[in-house]
Amino acid sequence: MAVSSKNIHVGWIDNTGTYIKHKTVDQANTYEALNPGTQFIFVDGDRKVNYLTIDEVNKLTVRDLLRKDPCVTRQLPCPPPTVNFFGGRGIGAAGNPIVDSQGRILAVDIVDGGVGYKGAPEIQVFDPCKTGKGAVLKADMKDGQVGKVTVVDSGFGYLPAPADSQQYPALLQLTEVIVTNGGFNYDCSKDKLTIEPQNGTVLSFVCGPFGKIKGVKVEKGGNFTELPRITLPSDTGLNAKFSPVFDIIRDPLVPQVAPLNDVVQVYDTVGLNINGYVDGKAYYGNVYFVDGVKYAGTRETGATPVRVYDTQSGSVTNVSTLVGYVNGQPYYGSYHAMANGVLMTGAVHSPSSQRITTQAISNTIQSSSYDTPSSVVESSPTTAAPAPAPAPCTSTCSCTSTFSTTSTTPITSTSTATITTTITATRTITTTPTT
Repeated sequence: MAVSSKNIHVGWIDNTGTYIKHKTVDQANTYEALNPGTQFIFVDGDRKVNYLTIDEVNKLTVRDLLRKDPCVTRQLPCPPPTVNFFGGRGIGAAGNPIVDSQGRILAVDIVDGGVGYKGAPEIQVFDPCKTGKGAVLKADMKDGQVGKVTVVDSGFGYLPAPADSQQYPALLQLTEVIVTNGGFNYDCSKDKLTIEPQNGTVLSFVCGPFGKIKGVKVEKGGNFTELPRITLPSDTGLNAKFSPVFDIIRDPLVPQVAPLNDVVQVYDTVGLNINGYVDGKAYYGNVYFVDGVKYAGTRETGATPVRVYDTQSGSVTNVSTLVGYVNGQPYYGSYHAMANGVLMTGAVHSPSSQRITTQAISNTIQSSSYDTPSSVVESSPTTAAPAPAPAPCTSTCSCTSTFSTTSTTPITSTSTATITTTITATRTITTTPTT
């Protein structure tokens, strides 16, 4: 299909909260004259949702309708799943699925709640290599946006992200348990709800008539990196089933502090915005401001604040002061103070932390011999710079991407078979600009 300026269409949210779509640039200018400051919605050639001013709308050209992502024809490793939101009469919702080491979807980190939804959109889990199946996700709405996603069924077989891919750290805190089947004939005076692993979690439940489970209350929620198993052992009751729901704390520097083994790495499939830099590393988490200065977290907590800089060079420049010496070598990095005043390397207290001395002597002391630090901060991961994209296709472009995955399947108790699956996905994009 020929692509011309007549194909440029935008949308907006009107004063009733309804998403108005497929309008021309001229219609957008007419609406702007009656409603100054309107934010317009434009979907580009890469299917990315953009929020524009009227001046930016007037600068749109045919090139903005063309696909900019390169056509990759070489064989690629099988990627992790992505999630697509459709329906609900809105637009723009996007999130990153979080997959545990067993191939189960634990949660979805909502990066953009979208706008204009009149109802909950459907959520599709897209797995290019078809290694995973069974996940069922439900959108929870708030004020016309997707507020969070509830994982009704985690499914199985989904691939986690490669270790060298662009990821960011997060905490998964158990905040809710959904009763997917109340069962029957349970004895509330005797039966005990269990969760494995427990990770400090405390649960209680409420029974209804005929021993049916009406609800579960999370008295205390722990942090999880794998899907916990929630059961209700009983001599009389049957069929109760439960699904955990997690709150996602992105880039847990402050005020949330947790051991490193509580942190999961989330594969960024939608292009998460970087909110700044800490110690030279990209920071994706929440920020708050004090006297115009940006800090990590959501509020002041009394702990040592962690400043977030707008530029990577600024974050490095401001931490280049000599802190002390580690193993006789100068140390300029992040550090934390123990309750007894001893300085240790790293913003987070961990077994690998080392003592910082004021003199150039070799004296490494593991942090396990000290008390819990009074101020602990966790750094975010380094984000690799993306490779430059080739020039966009300006004519018919046929992209064939081949994915491969290798799995080891047990055959007997003493033998295994290694199966390599190759999947080819072909997509053809025809774009012929008209001047």
